[in-house]
Amino acid sequence: MNCACFILVLLFMSCFGHTTASGSCTPKLENALFEDLLSMMLKIKGTDKNNGIHQHDKNFSAFAASLTAKKILGSGETVKFDKVWTNVNNNYDPSTGVYTAPNSGVYQFSCSVMSGYKKSLRVFLWKNDRKTVAVFPGNHGHDMATLNMVLELKKGDRVYIKQGGTEKYIYTEAASNFSMFSGYLIR
Repeated sequence: MNCACFILVLLFMSCFGHTTASGSCTPKLENALFEDLLSMMLKIKGTDKNNGIHQHDKNFSAFAASLTAKKILGSGETVKFDKVWTNVNNNYDPSTGVYTAPNSGVYQFSCSVMSGYKKSLRVFLWKNDRKTVAVFPGNHGHDMATLNMVLELKKGDRVYIKQGGTEKYIYTEAASNFSMFSGYLIR
């Protein structure tokens, strides 16, 4: 609402200097101001088909997926989070566990994993063929760990979660989805 008031004040102020002898805006300017106001309001509301959320959909990317079954990961195995919750523009491939950036930009990634009971797990977030950050949930029980990372990606860059070290027991339950991976384009 504050934004709408600001726009109205801005449009009102722009009428000064473009007035007729009676002190009001010219009809042509009034129509142009009204069209600008309507366009801005539609953009704010997100329903403008040309400039609002619909245009952004083509370039936006987001995904969230979870693991449906516990497993013992092989050495250096990419974790395939197979239950897809969200996959805007289908840039995450659950059959490979790899997210491919559709555009250059800044992206946010998050991964939460649970280790098997009194077992250990270490996974890394990879960008193309390079390790970035790791998590080690521990081995006292069913331990959890979460990583969050902001990465600048180029179109075609690949991001995925991969087992590292000797720790390899990842746990989940189909009904609880303890282990998950997600990401989205910030800008």
